[in-house]
Amino acid sequence: MNSNLPNSISDNSGMSTSRNEENPPFSSDIEIWKAFKSGNNSAFITIYERFFDSLFSYGLRINSDQELVKDAIHDVFLDLKKNSTSLGETDSIKFYMFKCLKRRIYKELINWTNLKEEQEISNSFEITFSHEQTLIDKQIDFEMTQKINLAIQNLSPRKREAIYYIYYEGMSYEQVSELMGLCDAKSARDLTYKALKCLRESLGFLPLFFTAFLP
Repeated sequence: MNSNLPNSISDNSGMSTSRNEENPPFSSDIEIWKAFKSGNNSAFITIYERFFDSLFSYGLRINSDQELVKDAIHDVFLDLKKNSTSLGETDSIKFYMFKCLKRRIYKELINWTNLKEEQEISNSFEITFSHEQTLIDKQIDFEMTQKINLAIQNLSPRKREAIYYIYYEGMSYEQVSELMGLCDAKSARDLTYKALKCLRESLGFLPLFFTAFLP
């Protein structure tokens, strides 16, 4: 397995995808996905360039080993290209790729550590309340930002993960439910609201970032 994801993706057939190739415009995920499934290589390049950074950031929240995450992303894109004609439809490529990457990372970790359950792996999911979020609420200073981050870190990993999908990635409760293996959208909503309740109780208030974008 390649330890580094290069600027091009190659499979055993010798096919390669350069990140420098000029891409035609696509107006939506549905259009990109349809073009990709029909064999449009530029659509594949667009997917790679548009979502690699998000995938890498997401992968590191699941596991901090950068090489493992890079390997997992590399394998996800190779599988995507090899199986393009048999893939189902999607209207959210990021959601689809997140599902693939999470599954791949869990598979790699189980192989590396001989862990049998995903629950043994999912003991950490890191998110940080950043400067960009503080810009929404001008009254939050550096000290308060630290307190908010501490409150977030005191949440359970599952609550942090739900908050990340909803507020940082803009996903729906249905998508969160599928990513986290929950029963339904209501379960995802309940988990999210429990997380917000914990934050409010810990801080004495709920940061505007979490109320301004309340689903």
